[in-house]
Amino acid sequence: MVRTTTKRHVLPGEEGGHTAWFYRQNAFEQQEIFRQVAFKRRRWPHLSDGSASKRPTYTYPHILPASHERLAFYEPLADEILCYLKEEDIALHSEVRNLKSSQAACLNFLFPLRQDLDLAKAALQPFLPGLREVTKIEFEYTGPPEVTQWLGEPKRGKRGQNRTSIDAAVFWVGRSKRKHITLVEWKYTESIFGACSAFRSAHKDDKARCRSLDVVRDRDPARLCLLTTGGDRRSRRYWEHMAAAGISLSAFANVQGCPFQGPFYQIMRQFLLAAYLQQTHEADEVEVVSMGFARNTKL
Repeated sequence: MVRTTTKRHVLPGEEGGHTAWFYRQNAFEQQEIFRQVAFKRRRWPHLSDGSASKRPTYTYPHILPASHERLAFYEPLADEILCYLKEEDIALHSEVRNLKSSQAACLNFLFPLRQDLDLAKAALQPFLPGLREVTKIEFEYTGPPEVTQWLGEPKRGKRGQNRTSIDAAVFWVGRSKRKHITLVEWKYTESIFGACSAFRSAHKDDKARCRSLDVVRDRDPARLCLLTTGGDRRSRRYWEHMAAAGISLSAFANVQGCPFQGPFYQIMRQFLLAAYLQQTHEADEVEVVSMGFARNTKL
């Protein structure tokens, strides 16, 4: 029999656990952890603390216990949200029980607009100039099935998992009946955008290759990119489409190494999807919007 010891994390000022983890969070995260824990304890006073998916022996006060994903969503809409995710075969993020989950926050804020498109029109008109009608709102949107091969992403992926997935996509009609799609990247307490997973998991020598890449002088950056080799998992075609999508690599002339090691990686993939949607006439205009919270200055 294998014995496992659970390491309990608590809020500052509380006893019976560790608090150092809290001080590693940025100021906005700390604010939201206090707020979310207060809500959790008031709403479900007998509910135990949960573990992070990647650290199953560590419990935190702002994480719901296993099998309580439903509680991450706004109570009056929770069942409808989960039904929508199931019907559309959308993956729940592994950290959705964390009350800092961006996926849960995005759905809690925007799912009511999906259900009431007149409400969506009233709420979004100030932010989408020329909006006449909202026709639909989708979550973890990946575009038409053909885009998977176009981007060279895994066929085994799905919406919300192993593919370029947009947190929310707003389909609307503007002036002169022009069709628009606004792709929304939703951030909650994150301090960064998504970085290249191949770079993060690479060995020292491969990381050095990424850091020395010169995307302006090298006419074929793809041949040195960790994402373009390695079978189904590493056969991305992002570099092939950048020029046609209007991404100018010359803009990175003063950037040391591959500019997509860090936050530009996520934005680049979203911009490629936007370009595909426009080029294939899914819409007349497509834009990418990053939505965050004003107090999250770290982001």
